Amino acid sequence: MRWAAGAECRTLTTWAPVVAVAVLSQAGIGLESDWSGSDASLALTSALLAGPLLLRAARPVLTAALIGAALVVQVQLGGSLHFASFIAVLVASFATGRHAGGQRMTAGVLLLLVGVVLAVRDSLPESVEELVFPLFSVSAAAALGSVVRRQARQAAELHGLNEALVRERDAIDRLVVATERLRLARELHDVVAHTLTVAVVQAEACEAALDADLERAREAARQVQAAGRRGLADLRSLVRVLRDTDATTDEPGLDDLDTLAGVMASAGLEVTVERAGTFRGLSPELERELYRIVQEGLTNVVKHSSAAWVRILVRAHDSRVQLGIVDPGPAVESPVPSGGHGLAGMAERLAPFGGQVTAGPTSDGYRVHVSVPVHQEAPA
Repeated sequence: MRWAAGAECRTLTTWAPVVAVAVLSQAGIGLESDWSGSDASLALTSALLAGPLLLRAARPVLTAALIGAALVVQVQLGGSLHFASFIAVLVASFATGRHAGGQRMTAGVLLLLVGVVLAVRDSLPESVEELVFPLFSVSAAAALGSVVRRQARQAAELHGLNEALVRERDAIDRLVVATERLRLARELHDVVAHTLTVAVVQAEACEAALDADLERAREAARQVQAAGRRGLADLRSLVRVLRDTDATTDEPGLDDLDTLAGVMASAGLEVTVERAGTFRGLSPELERELYRIVQEGLTNVVKHSSAAWVRILVRAHDSRVQLGIVDPGPAVESPVPSGGHGLAGMAERLAPFGGQVTAGPTSDGYRVHVSVPVHQEAPA
C-alpha cells in the first residue's frame, strides 16, 4: 500500500506541471499582447512548452534547452509570451537545480536565460529592466532545486547510515547471544564434569567398601546421591535461564569456596582454602569465573592426580587477584573421560577480564596459577 501511494504521488508530481502549462498556454492566459498567430500555432507552442517537462528529471539540461527554444518559437509564431511560459521556465530551472547540479546546472540555467533574452530581444532597447525579474526568477528556482537536491542526498545518506546502524546493532545482538551461549556451554560443561567426577569417585569408593566396610559404602552412596542432586539443581538453574531470558541464576563466588571444599572432602580430597588481602572491586561476574576455575581445577585433580590434598591460594594485592591451585601429584590416568576443555576453558573465562592462566608441573607437584586485574567493570 505504501509503495502504491508513493508511485501515485510521483505520477501526480510528474504530470501536474505538464498539464498546467498545456492548459494555461492553450487558453492564452496572461498574454502580454493579443496572439497574432493561428489556433494551430498556439496549440503547437503549448505542446513545445509542456512536452519537454516530461523529461525534466531524466534530462534536465535538455529540458532547459528545449524550453528556451520553445520561448523563441512562441514569440516568432504569435509575438507574445504568457503566464504558461513563465511557469515552464520556472519548472525547468528548478528541475535543473534538482536533478543536475554543478556545471550541468549552470549550463541549463544559461540555456534558459539565452532563450528568454532571444524571446524578448526586440523590446530590450526600450525596457532592459524587464530582464531583471526573469534573471532573478530563474536563478532562485535553480537555487531552490539545488537545495532540495542536497537535502535529498543528505536524507539518503542518513537512511544509509541508519541501515548500517541497524545492521551493526543486529550483529552486536548476535554476538551477545553467541557469547552468552558460550558462557552457558562452559557452565554446563563444568557443572556436568564436576558432578560426574565426584559421583564416579564416590561410586568407586562404594564398590571398594562393599565387602570391607558396609557403613563406608553407605556413606559413599549417599555422597553420590548428594552430588547428583547438586548437579541437577545447577542444571535446572541453567535451563531456566535458557527458557526465560529474564531469569537469573544464583552466581557462586569466592565466599562459596569453603562449601566447594566440603563437597570435595566428601569425595576423599582434602581441600584447604587460604585467603590473603582485601577483596574489593570484584564484580559478581569475575567472582563467578574464579569460582568455576577453582571448581574445574579441583575436578582435574580428582581426574588426573592421585593427590590426597589440594591447596587453594587466593590473594589480592597491587590491584590484582592471584589464584593458585596446588596439588602434590603424581599424575594418574583418569577413569573419567576428559572433555578436553579444562585449561582452554579457564583461559576463555579470564579473557574478557584481561586475566591470564598458566599451568604446569612444579618441584613439589602441579600448579595452576591465575592472575587477573580488579577494580573494573564487568565485560560487556
